[in-house]
Amino acid sequence: MEKFLTFITDNPNIVVTVLSGFLLPIILVWLNNRYNLKAKKEELKLERVQKRKESREDFERSVYSSLSKILFDVQQLYVSLSGKCIDQDCIGTSLKKFDESVTQYHENISDNLLYMSSPVIDDIYRFYARISDLKIGLKDFNDSEDFEMAHVLVYFKSTELAEILIDIQDRLVGKRSELKIQFDRTQQEMMKYCCGRKPPQDLIDKYNALKNELSLKPLQPGSIAKKDVVRKTTGKQY
Repeated sequence: MEKFLTFITDNPNIVVTVLSGFLLPIILVWLNNRYNLKAKKEELKLERVQKRKESREDFERSVYSSLSKILFDVQQLYVSLSGKCIDQDCIGTSLKKFDESVTQYHENISDNLLYMSSPVIDDIYRFYARISDLKIGLKDFNDSEDFEMAHVLVYFKSTELAEILIDIQDRLVGKRSELKIQFDRTQQEMMKYCCGRKPPQDLIDKYNALKNELSLKPLQPGSIAKKDVVRKTTGKQY
């Protein structure tokens, strides 16, 4: 043992050479494996983040697609009410078809609502509120037999729905820099007029007068129908 220690002391360069040749590769392999393991963890982390982002974007696209299809259904509702609507079957039948078509999109929207941001969720509820206003208004006009007002109502509500849909599109696209340049809300005007031809001005004036009058007092269930009874018996127009 003493001879070995003496040899090491007298020949440090040999010892260094031997140790370097033996330990250095081991240290390098350890460092390389450690670096690769760390790089792999970072890669997996980035992959998970990317997958979550892609999944969230898929949810957003799905919801936006469903809302767009509902707007198209409103357009079809407008078309179906644009002809000679002279009885209650006209509005009732059109509204029934609208409900049947729209119902299929509700589940998809509600299932994906969890993945939307708070502002988008708020916009979606605003969208549904306008749909409710539209359906209630159509039923009221149906009860009051103001059939010619039905497609005027759909026209203006479709404009409001389109504006909300543009807001949602703006929020979703605004988060993606690669799509930002492709979206310009000032060029989305045609979406707001998706129903096409504007109703005649005389019908619009009548609609506005009726809407303003009804807005003076909160509408109660059947209130339009009651006014209609008065109109029929007294001849007074509302």
